[in-house]
Amino acid sequence: MSAIRIAQGFQGPSGSGQGGWTIRMFAEQLSGTHTFAIRRHIPLDEDLTAHTDDGTLRTAAGEVVIAASPWAPDVPLTEAVSLIDAENARRRFVPFLGIEMSRSCFSCGLTDGSMGVHAAALGDGRFATDWTVPTWVDDPVTASGVLWAALDCTAAFYVCSSDEHRMAFTVQYAVNEARPVAPGERVALVGWNGDYPSTWDGRKRGACSAAFGVDGDIIASARSFWVSVDETQ
Repeated sequence: MSAIRIAQGFQGPSGSGQGGWTIRMFAEQLSGTHTFAIRRHIPLDEDLTAHTDDGTLRTAAGEVVIAASPWAPDVPLTEAVSLIDAENARRRFVPFLGIEMSRSCFSCGLTDGSMGVHAAALGDGRFATDWTVPTWVDDPVTASGVLWAALDCTAAFYVCSSDEHRMAFTVQYAVNEARPVAPGERVALVGWNGDYPSTWDGRKRGACSAAFGVDGDIIASARSFWVSVDETQ
């Protein structure tokens, strides 16, 4: 068993760890590729224990925060998005995502310390943004962690801002990395429905997201599943 602590600086929704970042830190303790179910909010500044025997991340009280299951990567492909088109989409970004809940997210929030993952509509049903890998990234795990966080938030803008505005949280997430990213590298991020229905199913919705390099090479792709916070919809 290994201890994982998500610092305040890696917050996602207010008071909770960012899902993509936390899952990547947990994944480092496991062998093979996995899909991850988020079972409850992710505590900040608290020791969490990675149980490699049953693939769970638990609180000190034994509550399951995240559960991992073996996964054979199967993310569908989408056409690469250029950095120019991704940058133009970002310039159309309008904050939404439950402003008070997400403004402090280290990935997509509105604070000075945010990574600025601000995806907006491309005009073809997909959402995109350009993104620069932070220069403070200093090892392969943190480089991977910020990438997983960025892909998570890119999917969030597709899920929550397309068709109708509805705040939702990630409940399932899996990432397949083709290559690492480097500090200072510019990346094009895109979110779309993938092979999921393009509309809400009650409170549920699936999405895919991908990262492309300057030459259009695939860096990573992800699957995610989301649940709306609005029980009336």
